[in-house]
Amino acid sequence: MKLPKVSIVICTLNCREYTRRCLTSIREQDYPQNLVEIIIVDSYSTDGTIEVARELGAKVILTKIRGYMEGKGMPKSLGCSKAKGDIIITIDSDNKLVEKDWIKKMVFPLMNDKSVNFVIARMAVVKSDSLVNQYLSLVGTDPFAIYASLDPQISLGNIPLKDNGNYYTYKITPENFYICGGYYLTFRKSTLKSIGGYTRDVDVIYTLAKKGMANLAIPKDAHLHHLITTGLADFIKKKYKWGKYYFSHSQDDRVFKWSGGLFGKFGRIRFFREVIKSLIFLPALLISIKMWMKSRKSAWLIHAPLVWLTTMVYIVSFIETYSRTSHKILDEKKSTSQS
Repeated sequence: MKLPKVSIVICTLNCREYTRRCLTSIREQDYPQNLVEIIIVDSYSTDGTIEVARELGAKVILTKIRGYMEGKGMPKSLGCSKAKGDIIITIDSDNKLVEKDWIKKMVFPLMNDKSVNFVIARMAVVKSDSLVNQYLSLVGTDPFAIYASLDPQISLGNIPLKDNGNYYTYKITPENFYICGGYYLTFRKSTLKSIGGYTRDVDVIYTLAKKGMANLAIPKDAHLHHLITTGLADFIKKKYKWGKYYFSHSQDDRVFKWSGGLFGKFGRIRFFREVIKSLIFLPALLISIKMWMKSRKSAWLIHAPLVWLTTMVYIVSFIETYSRTSHKILDEKKSTSQS
């Protein structure tokens, strides 16, 4: 197989040690380094992140945009637009490539199977991590979204994957849509170009699904070690922050909208049903016991409380955001009437 040039896009902000860990794992790959372009999109870090990136041979693009990294015109989109490689890989700064041939395994399906449009990796479950991080490595970064996310559905054995030897394949459709995280997405540059470039992970995959192009491959032995959280308190803080961001920002520019019921014909009904199931606790508890008995991985034992807790955090952040927005509108009306 003639190896293509690969561009790896990573967004950073004051994460020096994470960046060093991530880039070192890339530089230790057995992929020819002259065919690896590392693009760091940094929001003017002040802790030495930029210096580490340059030290390890990354191309650094500086942007004043801070906060959420995905969306039209946001850092990850900017990085992908500057990529020169035939293959573009998006990963997060807190990721580490586990296998030395990780890049080769991710590239292989795209170079050998024209029907494959993008590739994802699985997350490694590392015993030295906190129990919460081990659990999230099994189900993805959002326990509430388990019913709509590909990673947990694979872990639960609910996805009929097709065995293609070195990798599995699966096709996502708008009617049977699953979310894929932006921390492992691997595309041909031409595929991204055909849909107008990279915006945010969910929108890219949903656009591909609408075009009948969401054919994905999953290498059998390609893993990322993702340091999603340090523990329970950090997890709650991040979910609360994400909830506040999502509910306080306009969704007009999104192709995929949670509130739009984009989970098939009865999407909204399904969404509220999942909220109720999460709050009831028992359905998740039964899954927790079943998966622990099947795998003997202790991380499954916190499945039910983490699903319940994530749902509650989102409900609280929604109520607070809605209340603040309502008060702001009332204040503006009073101000207008008085003037």
